[in-house]
Amino acid sequence: MWKIESYKASWIESFQLLKWDTLKLLLLVSLRSLTSVYRSLVYAWFLPLTLLVGLVLSIPRLVGAFYITVLVRAARPSIDLKNSQYWQQAVFADWIIYFGVLLLVSIPRLWSSVELPSLALKSIWYVYDFVLRLFFLAGQFWLPGTESLGIITVFLSPFIILWILFMLDAKKEVWPYVKAFGRAVLMLAYNYPFFLIVYGIVRLLLSCGYLISLPLMNIVPHLSIVGWVLLLLVIIPYWVCFITNFYVKRLHEQFTLYYAK
Repeated sequence: MWKIESYKASWIESFQLLKWDTLKLLLLVSLRSLTSVYRSLVYAWFLPLTLLVGLVLSIPRLVGAFYITVLVRAARPSIDLKNSQYWQQAVFADWIIYFGVLLLVSIPRLWSSVELPSLALKSIWYVYDFVLRLFFLAGQFWLPGTESLGIITVFLSPFIILWILFMLDAKKEVWPYVKAFGRAVLMLAYNYPFFLIVYGIVRLLLSCGYLISLPLMNIVPHLSIVGWVLLLLVIIPYWVCFITNFYVKRLHEQFTLYYAK
């Protein structure tokens, strides 16, 4: 019963965080965090090379998983200076994080490309797809959008960012990473109204932006390139900063919900 009351209280708080005074502060703090992300990424010398390799190989999910992992690492609060030494401290466990994210976002594509032999497996797939879209907010067509934005919507999922943050804060071992997954699920569940609304707004704005730009592309043929640059270098990094700052705030306020004594 106390868990139901905890969820109820947390959901009420998450709605209150959408009040303009509180939300404005979170947006401004995230804007400041964005500048620190840019300064940190200057020292991530491997980032352009890795992204180039992924683009050459035409594996967008590989590029997306790596990019979102690096962005979260850059946005995450740290007592260390985020210089070249900070990025050199990346250990083998960081690659486990990356491949874990890559696996999570690749499962829907793998399942959809296979002809499932039985009704039971098809039922499991439909349940998984429903949970992915509605709860994890990672579904490609959760809101009407465009096919070209399909891969981006996966990495806009608040859950993926939360999971990476919890893994970065965990011990560099397998079991703590498993616990990190559960903690990310808990934070998403306890604050679901907030995530649902802000995610829906972002998806809606992206879809509207694309539809508005369609007639303009006939006048400015290279407008799509400008849009992708804006999306990858401004909108997604800012979104990561926004979710990261929310994570820090709620982890401080709800610490005992995620870390038992």
